[in-house]
Amino acid sequence: MTPTTSPRRGRPGDDRGASFTQYGGVVLLVAAVLAGVTAVGIPGRVADMCATAFCRITGGEDCGEAGDGGRTLAEEEEARRPDDPPAPTPEPPRPPIEKPGCADPDAEWTEGLHAHNDYENGKPLEDALGHGATSVEADIWPGDGGDLDLKHDEDDPVQGTLRSTYVEGLKERAEENGGEVYPGRDEPFQLVVEIKGQESEADKRRMYDRALEQIEDLPPDVHVVFSGGRPSDDYVLKDKPDNVSFDIAPVNGCELPPKVNIDSPEYDREYAENFTMFNAEWGKGHCGDQGNNKIDDREQGELNRIVDQAHRSGLKVRFWGGPDDQYRDSPVNGRFIPCHGRLLPGRQECEGEARRDAWLAQQEAGVDFINTNHLGNGERWVRSCGTET
Repeated sequence: MTPTTSPRRGRPGDDRGASFTQYGGVVLLVAAVLAGVTAVGIPGRVADMCATAFCRITGGEDCGEAGDGGRTLAEEEEARRPDDPPAPTPEPPRPPIEKPGCADPDAEWTEGLHAHNDYENGKPLEDALGHGATSVEADIWPGDGGDLDLKHDEDDPVQGTLRSTYVEGLKERAEENGGEVYPGRDEPFQLVVEIKGQESEADKRRMYDRALEQIEDLPPDVHVVFSGGRPSDDYVLKDKPDNVSFDIAPVNGCELPPKVNIDSPEYDREYAENFTMFNAEWGKGHCGDQGNNKIDDREQGELNRIVDQAHRSGLKVRFWGGPDDQYRDSPVNGRFIPCHGRLLPGRQECEGEARRDAWLAQQEAGVDFINTNHLGNGERWVRSCGTET
């Protein structure tokens, strides 16, 4: 009888021989599959996974994890993420200013009429309100007994005080009208205050603090904008009253300072919220006219651009120093000298149609305040939407 025997398990060498044969077949199969995947255009992610599997079968030492160049799945996921979206445009601290249209000719107020150096008019504040001005300007100097005198230059005669002329005058006006300077107007009346003649920081601080004391009981319908001559930003911004803000002058000719320019990477919203008006000199090679009392297309385009940029940054716009058709001899109680004959040759105010051209250019750009010494001219211009002077 032939004895029954169990299947031979074989020696280790025999097992190895059989496994190698099988292994080689698998390798050929995987290679064929990989070639097919590549040939038919399977997405790279799938092809990468197949390549990684093949690498492992053939004993590669660093096959990664189904990624490109040995990257891990987490690294691949990070690499596939889209670029971070651009930072959103910052919002100004106040809503963007809309370009003003024509003023309501029948309103009690003349929207956008600014009484430049109003204290030089025959009847300060009273004349401005009589013509419907929505903004007046007061230059202040230190006076006796703590008063703040109104005048332009040190040797000019005093035309009243900040307190008696403007604070008391506006309080009385508001009391007569239920707390408003112009009943029914949505915006507050603007009082622009410029500190004059103070050279040192200490003197500017004393003047500024004194002015704050004198305006603290103004009616809520009055907003005060401190203009030139004020102390440093570090001083005035640290404890600003709610009814106070500041204007800001251009840099580099006629550019918004970067910290208040919403288009600048240096824009600082916290800083910008303290400023409400872009206040620039007209002409002289800076804003608007470049020196010949005419506005060409390039100058108009630049003016349009800077006004639009200021508006989007939440700032209203005013230009000073432009032609005004008549020259006011300020020390003589607001007397106007007509611009005809040979009285004042060469003065910018007396260059024919220069004022009309300047105001038309500002109107097209959307400037918010028509700056004038001559309230009658300004009121007619604004109420007629630039058709009457």
